[in-house]
Amino acid sequence: MKYWIIINALVLCFTTCIARHILHPKFGCDPKGKRLERIQKSSNYKDGHFHNILPLKAYVPHAASKVLRKLAKRQGRSKVVIPSKKTDLHALRGDALVWFGHSSYFTQMSGNRIAVDPVLSEVSSPIPCFPRAFRGSNVYKPEEIPELDYVFITHDHWDHLDYNTITKLRFRYVICPLGVGEHLERFGIDPARIIEMDWNDNIEIDGFNIYCLTARHWSRRGRHQNKTLWASFLLETPSGFKVYIGGDGGYGPHFAEIGNRFGEIDLAILENGQYNKNWSQIHMHPQEVVQAAEDLKAKTLLPVHYAKFSLSTHNWNEPIARILKLAAGKHFRLITPMIGESVELTNPKQTFTQWWI
Repeated sequence: MKYWIIINALVLCFTTCIARHILHPKFGCDPKGKRLERIQKSSNYKDGHFHNILPLKAYVPHAASKVLRKLAKRQGRSKVVIPSKKTDLHALRGDALVWFGHSSYFTQMSGNRIAVDPVLSEVSSPIPCFPRAFRGSNVYKPEEIPELDYVFITHDHWDHLDYNTITKLRFRYVICPLGVGEHLERFGIDPARIIEMDWNDNIEIDGFNIYCLTARHWSRRGRHQNKTLWASFLLETPSGFKVYIGGDGGYGPHFAEIGNRFGEIDLAILENGQYNKNWSQIHMHPQEVVQAAEDLKAKTLLPVHYAKFSLSTHNWNEPIARILKLAAGKHFRLITPMIGESVELTNPKQTFTQWWI
């Protein structure tokens, strides 16, 4: 009898721990109320979900489990140490950008400070220890980031929307696609600071023109898929400098459409990493990144989405090594800063080392 009491007590304890974990605010929640009413009016939403303009024909969801099993084995054996620097963000002068690894970066333009998809945690999932950031890649803490004017969130995946980071940052506004605001409110962020946008919405703040644009991806924070929108953004400063914030997404005709709509883009920041054949519709291979930069009429390309978390099966430095070769002779300038290195946005002669070799 006493053994059954012990077993039942252990089951209850385990169930309680699991329930406390999944009910944590970091999981966010599905849109509801007036937010859901607005979402239901979007032309990109039907049958209870958001949809891509170009359907995902080659996406294989079940392949994720195979990839994760491989990654778990590699994670335990990984001895990679990523080279990095640590620039004092408070001391930056002029228009500059500092990459934090993966898709997170800080930029200072026209006197405003901006962070994009800030993930400064050691892990990029709800699992406490996996996937863990490579050693050397996590050089900044949220408390070290200057007070921000805007935070951009491109979608709600864990490696782009990090509860432990965004709840510690100081900012005026967070700009995100439709529905993501529900997660942010669940995190405890003041709704007055949240600006949600649908594809092709545009707003002006402080002389900055901000456009929410198409991306080819998907979303999920908890149990339900595609309840929130994913997006890219174009940011035009008061001086006319145009930055394309690509977020995550596969290649498609939307890049050429954006390039034709906005003309030359001064800086395109595009994902280049975490690809594999099963995810070819939702992540770009290096050759597609190069084509997307050309479609966008980009003057400068900054490839991101690598060098911090291992979320696919390629080596950590394969994406940057491949794109360096593929970009040779193209019309755009490829910039390859080390994590933490300051990029001078108005200095086209700045050079970078091949630090990944």
